[in-house]
Amino acid sequence: MSPVASHSVTLIIPSYNQPNCLRLMLEGVARQEFRAFDIVVGDDGSDPDTFEVFDEFAQRGLFEVTTTTQADEGFRKAAALNNAVRKAKGDQLVFIDGDCVPYADTIRRHVEAFHPERYCVAGYVRLTLEQSQALTPERVVEGAHEHLASAAQRRELSSIHWHNHLYRLTRKPRKPKVLGGNFSVGRELLYSINGFDNRFAGFSGEDSDIRNRLNNSGARGTSLWNSAFVCHLDHALDERRTKASVLRTKDRGFIKENSRIARTPDGLER
Repeated sequence: MSPVASHSVTLIIPSYNQPNCLRLMLEGVARQEFRAFDIVVGDDGSDPDTFEVFDEFAQRGLFEVTTTTQADEGFRKAAALNNAVRKAKGDQLVFIDGDCVPYADTIRRHVEAFHPERYCVAGYVRLTLEQSQALTPERVVEGAHEHLASAAQRRELSSIHWHNHLYRLTRKPRKPKVLGGNFSVGRELLYSINGFDNRFAGFSGEDSDIRNRLNNSGARGTSLWNSAFVCHLDHALDERRTKASVLRTKDRGFIKENSRIARTPDGLER
């Protein structure tokens, strides 16, 4: 029986031309212990084969699936995420990237840690290209991906977790460590800072920016780096995604300027 939550939950999946990764990711979603959530896709202008994967998954009737998309004008993940957030129904929004395969208890752990005035950050097990190529949908159903973390990776995840606790106690403004493919936040809290900054286009850093602005708003992060895991697939599984990643060059001046504010002027509400 699926655990019961006192609040509603939406899983948001950002995607861009990653049908091979998505097939694996969605099998990980299908085996979640906690299942009382709807799904909203924030697509960044994919080709039709990506939507075919989502349509096939939706037809299985496991979850309510809503898809949003936008024109393919380069790397605009922040805007795609905002499109999805506007359609989300949940009090808690869980973000897992389309190239990340969650463990069976990942969403449950986010749900159990939910607090309306906090956000949750969680860990990655980065897979090699060889590991990613060997991972089939059938192996994900069996939970094979949950045994791929090396001893060194497990130690690193634990170390990040305990450092995050220390950073929280000392109220470091640019901590805890956050990766955008595995985190969660209350819907109202995200709206209070006007969501993701649409000006993040053509470069990465939108995950650190959302963390910084949440901290500036008075929110603090809860670390799940030692408990809520996803396996990050190698980008080379989908060549079109690899080409798009070339556009990810950080504008550190912009990120630094944005780190002083809480509410962006160009977000969910423009």
